[in-house]
Amino acid sequence: MRIFVTGGTGFVGREVVRQLHGVGHKVHCLVRNPERAGRLLPSAVELHPGDLTDPSSLSAGLKECQAVVHLVGIIVEKGRSTFERIHVQGTEDLLKAAAEAGIRRFIHMSALGSRPNAAGRYHQTKYRAEQAVIQSGLDWTIFRPSVIYGPGDQFVTLLARIIQAAPVVPVIGRGESRVQPISVRNVASCFALAVGNPLSYRKIYELGGSQRLTYNQIYQSIAHVLEKKKMALHIPIPLVKPSALISELLLPKPPITREQLIMIQEDNVCDPSEAVHDFGLELLDFEEGIREFVKP
Repeated sequence: MRIFVTGGTGFVGREVVRQLHGVGHKVHCLVRNPERAGRLLPSAVELHPGDLTDPSSLSAGLKECQAVVHLVGIIVEKGRSTFERIHVQGTEDLLKAAAEAGIRRFIHMSALGSRPNAAGRYHQTKYRAEQAVIQSGLDWTIFRPSVIYGPGDQFVTLLARIIQAAPVVPVIGRGESRVQPISVRNVASCFALAVGNPLSYRKIYELGGSQRLTYNQIYQSIAHVLEKKKMALHIPIPLVKPSALISELLLPKPPITREQLIMIQEDNVCDPSEAVHDFGLELLDFEEGIREFVKP
């Protein structure tokens, strides 16, 4: 199939594109910077200059495609790139363009915790985007992953650097909220396998790894793989909020955002058994998964 991918140059997107290409699909990617995308993606990928915030740039790439894989999402708002503009309006514009191009298959990346009454706008807007997909009339599939890890991520890789360099490990809050970290390879395989799988039509899949871990346990696991023994220093969330705001204003990739501070106070766990059944997933143990890219 010819598949139109948004967000293909991102951390998850690069692995999704790799796996789609690996099983023989022809991948078309919407990219803002073709030169950069050409360095990140396989040479066989067809690049279409454009932007999700510019609906007129979508139609050319969609013309010859039979499916859409929509991965674009943001965690930091900058200027006009707000959660509402990217998550909600961007998804609605893409759905409209796909329907006009005669495309029926639409696979959407959401997030575990998306719900109408969520504490943060990130999850609220992710839920609103889901509703647009569900009401589109297309043959949709929605994936809601928990925290995703893998080479080049902004989660385990960042924590590993801190554990390597810092005399103590800073833990925001009490570190007792639970998450279900899942390998980017597992997530990408779901997207690749769902494309031609009618069993996944009109389903929402929650994706999580094989273990439910507190943030304290995650730090301990990373330290164990690194063969480091470090004391944890718990920092109250109210003390972190001012620095999160400042980093959002000044840095293109802040280490922590106010939305993330909301999220780390909530459990983010699920039952991935339906995805395991439908896609034959073999979920990795967390320490086993991070050993592939975290080295002592």
